[in-house]
Amino acid sequence: MNVNVQQRVLKVFSEVLNRNETEIQPDLSLRDDLQLDSLQQMTLFIALEDEFQHSLPPEEVTGLVTVKDIVSFIDRKLQETTPV
Repeated sequence: MNVNVQQRVLKVFSEVLNRNETEIQPDLSLRDDLQLDSLQQMTLFIALEDEFQHSLPPEEVTGLVTVKDIVSFIDRKLQETTPV
């Protein structure tokens, strides 16, 4: 897992959820642990799109359950678009 991507994702979570970054752990569930409803999740994904300048279509992010899932997904997306 890319540490830079993880730090940026945690920063966005912190800003959107108005929580300290240390409260956001990779294994936390969006729904069960962080108590995010669908509107909050949508707001979070829009903020992540802004941060990474990359589209995160709803049909692709639906199955993401934990913070770690999101970090891995964004990392993969960024690698797909980065020239070798």
